[in-house]
Amino acid sequence: MNDSDLDRMLKHAATAAPSAAPRALDELIMARVKVDDGRARRWRSFVQWLLLLAAISGIATAGMVGWSLASRDTTHTTPPTMELFRTGGPQ
Repeated sequence: MNDSDLDRMLKHAATAAPSAAPRALDELIMARVKVDDGRARRWRSFVQWLLLLAAISGIATAGMVGWSLASRDTTHTTPPTMELFRTGGPQ
């Protein structure tokens, strides 16, 4: 194919009237869109459940780690010694 053939083909394609799709093809396209819509809904539902379970898992893990650290913390098991109690009162 040379330049003149390519130019002629491009000009013909640019000026050609768009052809309408056959009626059977329209029905097939709409059937495919309906099937894809159901598939998209299922995929969206799967992703939402996955995100929800990930959030619940993260909250449960944070709670378990916090409880574990709090149960091993000895800061509040013995009260601090206060100067008032050591000296027997103000003098």
